[in-house]
Order: sequence, then C-alpha cells, then structure tokens
Amino acid sequence: MSSAFKSKVSVFEIATKRIIDLLESGVAPWKKSWSSSIGLSPMNYDSKRCYSGINFFLLSMLDDPYFMTFNQVKKNGGSIKKGAKGEVVFYWQWTYYDANGKLTKSEDDAERKIPTLKYYRVFNAPDIEGINFDYPKPEPLRPNEKYEACEELIGSTGAKIEYSDNGQPFYSPTEDFIHMPVIGRFENSDAYYSTLLHELGHWTGADSRLNRDLSGLFGSNKYSKEELIAELTSAFVCAELKLDNDAVTSDHASYLAGWIKVLKGDSKLVITASSAAQKAANYILSNRN
Repeated sequence: MSSAFKSKVSVFEIATKRIIDLLESGVAPWKKSWSSSIGLSPMNYDSKRCYSGINFFLLSMLDDPYFMTFNQVKKNGGSIKKGAKGEVVFYWQWTYYDANGKLTKSEDDAERKIPTLKYYRVFNAPDIEGINFDYPKPEPLRPNEKYEACEELIGSTGAKIEYSDNGQPFYSPTEDFIHMPVIGRFENSDAYYSTLLHELGHWTGADSRLNRDLSGLFGSNKYSKEELIAELTSAFVCAELKLDNDAVTSDHASYLAGWIKVLKGDSKLVITASSAAQKAANYILSNRN
C-alpha cells in the first residue's frame, strides 16, 4: 500500500512542504472549527479508525471527514472519480535487527529498531462514487459557559491551575503550575478551553510526566518546537471534545510567518512535534471517565 520513492525528496520534506503551503495560504492546519462542521475527526471510513499525528492535521483541512484507499473503495463496490489525485497519509515502517545484526520479523527478538517514514494515498468521500456515506447531524453551537466534560477532563489531570483577572496564560516548569485568566477574559468558551489545553500541553512535558526539554528560551529552536507541540496537543484534544480552536489572533500574519520560518529550517520538525503532541494528548485524555 506504500508508495515507492521516485525522487530524492524525503518524506519529511513532502510533509513539511504541505504544511508550509497551507501556512503561506493563510491557514494554520492545526486551527479548526468543529462545532460548525459535521464534528468528526478525519477517519478511514472502511476501518472506522481516526487518523492521528500529522495526518490528522493535513486531512482535517478537507471539509469531508471520510477517506478510503483505492483498494477499500474497490472492495466496497465504489470507484474513484476521474482526475482525483488523493491525499497523502504518512506512517512509520519499522525494520528490526537481532543481536547479530541480522534482519528479523520479530519485534520481541529485536536488539535494534530503525523507523522509516513512508506514505500512501487515500481518497476523500467527494471523490468517490458508488458508496453511500453515512453522516451524523452537526452539533449546534454551544453558549459561552463552562462545559462539564471539559471541566471533568481538566480536573482528572491533577494539574495545578491558578486563575486571575489579569495577566497572560502560561505554564511554569520550575513551579509546575498553570496560570490562566478567568473564562470571562476570553471571547468565548471554546477559546478559553483551547488556550488552557495549550498550557496543559506544556504541562505534560514536565520531568515527572513525559519528560520533554522545556528549557528553551523565547525565540530559540527549542522554544519553537515546544510551542508547536503545545499547539498541536490542544488541537488533538479540542477535536476529541468537539471544541473550536480556530480563533484568529490580532497578530495572525506574524504568527504564520513565524511557523513558516521555523519549519523551513527543520524538515523533520512537523513530524516529530506531531508525534510528541499525540503522546501529550493521549496523556491528558488517559484519565478521562
């Protein structure tokens, strides 16, 4: 199902170019309005498995959440519309070596594991004919108030959160607490929770949790990577909770320009940050009832 490499361009560069193209068009692919859409994360319609990591963000840019491979479409009696090119889905393929340095198919016997990033293509539902897709009804917009499911999730993390009527939201690694303005300081409830989940993303990186490097100073590559991880973590959890995280800041243009600069300097960043963010999101969601 994977595509053979036909050029010297690495899969990392393919993924990064896709993200940069979106940013240069004025779109941050981790910003998404869920309440005004069908409310589903992108998923494989045949297996009903949701896409994760970098694939989540890339496929979320399409309005329809359903995707299938060519073989799945054929198996279900459908066909691909003429001219449809499909979307790229990235995955890791692992190669295992035993203690003698020989290839082995058993992960249990492996002394060394080497990952290779590869990809295949899927087709979006509007490009598929002959299959009747079943869609749920969109959820209505919710009022500006605290959401019970969000409060329960945040409480289940055990994170120390201090609220005030002023100041900016931040996470303090040295004191291990989150500072948050009260909900009334935000334009709406979804903006409040998406911001809080961003700070919880940083919180997961503490030594006692996922043990990421939180030592980066403002403007450094370490700082930029951790900020991207927190952004993506918030996006993952917002999607799970059906929260909008598409609020546009007053400095939206410079925000996008900053990410373009960072990503152009490190072709692997978007993949590694997406992977770290998926772990962080799973950590936040792990104690949910």
